[in-house]
Parts: sequence; structure tokens; C-alpha cells
Amino acid sequence: MVRLWFLLVSSFVCLAGQAQQTITLEQCYTSARETYPLVSQKTLQEQIGHLNVKNIQTNRYLPQLAINGQASWQNEVTQLPIHIPNIEITPLSKDQYKLTLDANYILFDGSTASAQTQLQRASVVVEQQKIEVELNKLKDQVNVYYLNALLLDENIALTKVLQEDLKARMDKLSAGVKYGTSIQSNVDVLQAEYLKADQRLIEMEASRKGFRDMLALLTGLSIDQNTTLQMPQTAIVSQEIKRPESQLFNYQKTIFESQTRLINSKSTPRISAFIQTGYGRPALNFLSNEFKGLFIGGIRLNWNLSSLYTMKNEKSVLRLNQQLIDSQKGVFDKNLTIQLRQQQTEIDKLRGLITKDNELVALRIRIKTTSAAQLENGVATASDYVNDLNAENQAKLNQKIHEFQLLMAQITYRTVTGN
Repeated sequence: MVRLWFLLVSSFVCLAGQAQQTITLEQCYTSARETYPLVSQKTLQEQIGHLNVKNIQTNRYLPQLAINGQASWQNEVTQLPIHIPNIEITPLSKDQYKLTLDANYILFDGSTASAQTQLQRASVVVEQQKIEVELNKLKDQVNVYYLNALLLDENIALTKVLQEDLKARMDKLSAGVKYGTSIQSNVDVLQAEYLKADQRLIEMEASRKGFRDMLALLTGLSIDQNTTLQMPQTAIVSQEIKRPESQLFNYQKTIFESQTRLINSKSTPRISAFIQTGYGRPALNFLSNEFKGLFIGGIRLNWNLSSLYTMKNEKSVLRLNQQLIDSQKGVFDKNLTIQLRQQQTEIDKLRGLITKDNELVALRIRIKTTSAAQLENGVATASDYVNDLNAENQAKLNQKIHEFQLLMAQITYRTVTGN
């Protein structure tokens, strides 16, 4: 029995905890980012970049080894153009064989490996920043689902208040019908309006569930019909631009710097040490017709002067690409300025509408109160009262819509700035 009571109490506590769960807009931002599949690509890009850099360093600081083998036959071989009496000179074999191990170690590469490493790391940073740009777009989706869910909460609450008012008037009129001071048609008009409000509630509840379900899918959070969505802060805390696109443009410029350094490295000489060892016929003595071992080592200089042919054009291409990025950044900044100006205009407009909403709601409340008194005294009909009641409810609804539109405009302004 004690165990049963314990289970019942635990279940009640869990249900109460679920019913009181509160979610904030910032939590939705964070969770949507962390659970979005695209975020895993950042780690993958980092791993790929690390392996590519490791390959560059390995090829630079470890000797390059190669095993080479060759078997050949030729129709003529080297012979001495002399004849010595009583001495027979054995001619070289026309079939020849060689198997060697070649080792090459770069002593100086003109900073090519360093430039390649810098370019690879810069490329990884750019790719990761592109992912940041895409992840930042999630905020717009979260804003839509979150704020529409909040607006529906307010609309549902207003509709229920309207129904309470209708119910109270129906009860009074029903009592008047019973005692002959009112007519049934007035009660029927109020009843019809009450049923219409029921229909609106069904539609709004379905939409409310839809927005909450989409928000739960996007964020990965447990959001049900009992979850409380906290009202976001409306203050615009900063106008500083912190968009990930701005940082992306800066990172792309570092790639051009690395590419320029890599182009310069192509025109510098390379110095390497080499060793070749093996076994073959003939070996290093081309006049010997025996299988012997061979070994040779030394220092090699390689200077590819043909890279100078295209160096100027390659650098010109990089400069043009950099100008293209600067142009794209200018377009982005221009559009951003226009978007912020539009949002500020929208904010100012909505603030003016809300001021008038407050006056209109107060006026509609007075009109409805007068209409209710007239209905009870038989001066006005139920239809007159319903019209005034709906007008009051619509005024309150417009007020809430404008308040949420203002909130959306302010949050959008903040999102556009990247804060």
C-alpha cells in the first residue's frame, strides 16, 4: 500500500513538473543549432583538414621512397672500337636487368609545404564559417514557430474570455425568459455566437499544436501543449553587426593570401638529397657483364623556371577574385543596411498603432458595457450586443497582433544584426 502511494505521488510530481516546464527563445536557438544535422559537418571538416595537413607535413619531412625495376633487351650494346690480338673481349649482354631503391629527401622546398599547410587550414576555416552562416538561418525559423505559438496562446485566451462573457449574458437572459422579462431569440443569438467561438477555438488549438510540434522537431526539445513559452525580451540591446557572413568574407581573404604565398613558392629552387641503391646487370660499370650491386648518392637542385611564365596571370586572377569578394561584401552590407532600415520603420509604425489600440480598446469596452446594460434592460437586442462584443474582442485581438508584430520586428532586427 505504501509503495502504491509512493508511485502515485511520484507520478503526480512528474506530471506537475512537465506541466510547469518553461522554454525560452534562447533555449530554442541553442537547441536548434546543437541538434541540427549540419552542425556535425564542422567536426568532419576539421578532421579532414587535420588529415590533409598531416599528409602535407609527412610528405615534407619524411624521405620519399620508391622501388623501381626494369628488364630490357636491346639490339645493340656498347663495344670498344679496337681489336687486340690474342685477347678476346666478351661483348655485353643484350638483355639487361636492374632493381633499385630510390630515396629522396627535400632539404629546401621554397616554403611550399608551409604555404600548402596555411592554405589548407584557411580553407577549413572558410568551410566551417559557411556552415555557421547556414546555422544562423535557423533563428528565423525558430522565431516564426515560437512567436506564432505565443500569439495563438493570446488569441485562445481572448476567445475564452469572450465565451465567458457570452455565457454570463446567456444565463441572465435565460432567467429573464423564465420570468417573461426577455425573449428566447436573444438567448439563441448569444448561443449561436458562443458556438462560433467554439469553432474558432478548435481551429486555433490545431494551429497552436502545429506550431509547437514544428518547434519541437526543429529544436529537439520536449514541447507539448502544457509547455510554457516564455515571452522574449523586447529591448534591442545592441546595433553592432555580428553576422557570420561578415566573418566569412574576412576568412575568404586569408585564402587569397595563402594562395599568393603558394604561387611565389613555385618560382623558388628546390634542394634535395638523394640515394639510389640496387642490383643489376650492368651496374654502374657499363662495361661489366656481371650482376653487381650499385649505390649512388648526392645533392640535387631543381628550379622550375617555367612557373614564371604564368605567375603574373595567376596573381592577377587572385586579385580579381579578391575584388569579387569585396564586391559581394559591399552588396551584403548594402542589403543589410536596407533591411535594418525597413525593420526600424516597421517598429516605429507598430508603436504608433499600439498607442491607438490602447485608446480603441478602452472605447470598445465602454461601448460593450453600455450595450450589455441596454440588453439587460430590454433596450437593445442580442444582435446589437454581439456586434459590440465582437468589436471589443477584435480591438483586443488587433492590439495583441500589433504587440506581437512589434515583438517580431524587434527580434528580427536583433537577428539581422547577428546579436
